[in-house]
Amino acid sequence: MALQPFREWLVQKSWAHGVYYSKAVACLLPPAALAADAPYFNVAPQDWPPGFAGLLAWQLTAELFFIAVALADRWLPRLRRSEAALNAACAGAMVLATWVGAVHGRMWGDLAIYAAGATFVAAVMCTPSPVRRPLYLLSFGVLGLAAGLRASEGTELLAALVNPFCVVVLCIELDKFMYARNAELYAEMQRAESERARADKVLYNVLPASIADELKREDRVNAVKFDNMGVLFADIAGFTSFSRALPPDALVLVLNQIFSAFDALVEQYGLEKIKTIGDAYMVVAHHRLDALGQLALDMGDAMRRYNSGNGTALAMRIGIHAGPAVAGVIGVKRFLYDVWGDTVNVASRMESSGEPGAVHVSEAVYLQTRQHFSFAAREPIHIKGRGRMSTYWLLGRAGADAAQAGRPAMKPGKAVMREDSAVSR
Repeated sequence: MALQPFREWLVQKSWAHGVYYSKAVACLLPPAALAADAPYFNVAPQDWPPGFAGLLAWQLTAELFFIAVALADRWLPRLRRSEAALNAACAGAMVLATWVGAVHGRMWGDLAIYAAGATFVAAVMCTPSPVRRPLYLLSFGVLGLAAGLRASEGTELLAALVNPFCVVVLCIELDKFMYARNAELYAEMQRAESERARADKVLYNVLPASIADELKREDRVNAVKFDNMGVLFADIAGFTSFSRALPPDALVLVLNQIFSAFDALVEQYGLEKIKTIGDAYMVVAHHRLDALGQLALDMGDAMRRYNSGNGTALAMRIGIHAGPAVAGVIGVKRFLYDVWGDTVNVASRMESSGEPGAVHVSEAVYLQTRQHFSFAAREPIHIKGRGRMSTYWLLGRAGADAAQAGRPAMKPGKAVMREDSAVSR
């Protein structure tokens, strides 16, 4: 257990508890004092019993002390973290307890309020520094001195010291017990926080942050409709035949290396990875469609780097479409954040009807991102469920050379579109 964080935590906890009890005492002391002092209000001051004036002074001082603690917490919030302020409050409470012990002990031999005040210091004002035990001993010395001044013989003095001694011993033991309990509580809180952080890490890796927060807050997630969501599907061309020659552990290693690189790119661009199915990879963009296009280009670059480092010849086939879609969480066990709608189907068709090493996009993507990228028009193709569609190859950033970017060359006779201009190839 780290000592300094524990000390800081204990100071804040003890101060908060001390303020709570100070407010309670500040509210309860006046009516209790009035009830106790009422019989003497009709008596002339010169007829008051010995020590009554001191009791009145103590009651007033105690009320002002507890009010001051509450106001200090309200007006000076920095004191909540101050160990010196907590020590001062602890010492003040112990002085008041000793004072009332001396007054009550002299008047009626009643140490109940003294015992309550001393145990309050031990159980509530738990300062990290060992300042309380010297206060208990000093308090016992003061009460012993007061008892000695009024005792006429040794046995009377001994009898007067029994109760204060028992209270001091009780406070010392209670002090050790509370410190140990606070240390155990802090350790348990740290373990619980560590487990919560681990659970949150897993949850935030499975779900988008906003969805995870909503699920934690409400135990359910409402489906959300997006008017224009970008959806990207990527697939490793020829991976099925490539994987036949690999043992299972090597196959998993290959996919893990490739998809981990993709995960880093998704995080870099602030997009949402939805899922992987076999060697397929799905990402969505709620707003930044240009970031989705750049991700597609970088995924191709990442695959080329993997090939260069591992002697493979794998290629990504990527498709992108944009349009209305609904996103949400399905199931209560092994739940999954997913996206539904015709937009998802078309994006999948863009990928499956593309070519290895190319980024195949719909006209909707082209129209929304043509100021950011260079495109090549493809002859209209038949898309299942949608008929013939005009589609495009995403070549690279606007103004960049597609050949240098490693994009596959288009077949002769197709028109290359760069920022709305047609160039014969």
